[in-house]
Amino acid sequence: LVNGPGFEAGRIDNGLGLTAASSQYATLPSGIVSGLTDFTISTWVKVNSFATWQRIFDFGTGTNNYMFLTTQYTTTAPNAAKLRFGIRTPSVAEQTVSGTDVALTAGVWTHVAVTRSGNTVSLYVNGSLAGSGTITLSPSDLGVTTQNYLGKSQWADPYLNGALDDFRLFSEAQSPSVIALYASPLEAPQI
Repeated sequence: LVNGPGFEAGRIDNGLGLTAASSQYATLPSGIVSGLTDFTISTWVKVNSFATWQRIFDFGTGTNNYMFLTTQYTTTAPNAAKLRFGIRTPSVAEQTVSGTDVALTAGVWTHVAVTRSGNTVSLYVNGSLAGSGTITLSPSDLGVTTQNYLGKSQWADPYLNGALDDFRLFSEAQSPSVIALYASPLEAPQI
């Protein structure tokens, strides 16, 4: 944890609260995505306020070798507050898939997921498909990433102003029905 983020009430239990003004973020181990071709990355996110290009995650080694998921890639209607996934290597220009169907809402816990199966990348919001497209690059093409951030970009983009909970990374593309289950977890039994 960098610059003192704290834990707060999350969607499932405790979430990681990140304040953009304090440049707060978290880091994950080097090489965490180096063996992945197909994958699923999912998390609960609560955006307190939107800023274009703020990251949910960004794994890489700098501004020419990375993969990211942002909460907003434009402020222009109708695409404000919609997800975008992108990946690039030094030898291949950035490839992206943008969410076009479902926008995020400030102050509300939202389940988001990105999957890659073959060359198809899909974005999900609250268990519903929010966009998909073709991307030929995979995380393994990035090599051993050393800058693996939650809430921070490889670029000088705004930090995430919000919270994350239940961040998960899988080495396979979860099916839409499994993504929907993560978005609608069962309540804990009451005694």
